[in-house]
Amino acid sequence: MHLLNDFYEENKNKYNIFIIYINEAHAADVWNIGESAGSINYSHKQLSDRLMYGKKFQSEFNLTIPVYCDNMDDEFETKLACWPVRYFVTSNKQFKLISEPDDSEINICDLFDFLKQL
Repeated sequence: MHLLNDFYEENKNKYNIFIIYINEAHAADVWNIGESAGSINYSHKQLSDRLMYGKKFQSEFNLTIPVYCDNMDDEFETKLACWPVRYFVTSNKQFKLISEPDDSEINICDLFDFLKQL
C-alpha cells in the first residue's frame, strides 16, 4: 500500500483519487479465510459497521488516500462489478480504463503506465 500512498501524495492535485470500500469479501462469519485476507472482519449488518471497517482498512494499511464506503444496498459494487477489487479511470464522465482482475488481483503498474500516457 506504500506504493499507492506515494502515488496519491504525488498526484492528489492532478487526479481525484479515492477508494470505495465495498462489502466484506471474506467476512469471518460468512467466508472465513483467517488472517490471509489481511485482516479479520465480520459482515456488515448496518452502515455503521461498514463505516467502521472502512476506517479500520484505512488505518491498518496506513492509507492517506480518502476511503469512502458503498451503501448497504451495495449499489457501487453491483453496478460496477468491483468485487473483489477493481480500479477505474474516468475523464469527462466516460470510463477510460477499467481494470480486469486476474485471480482476484490487479496489477497496479498497469494503472501507472496508463496514466503516464495521458
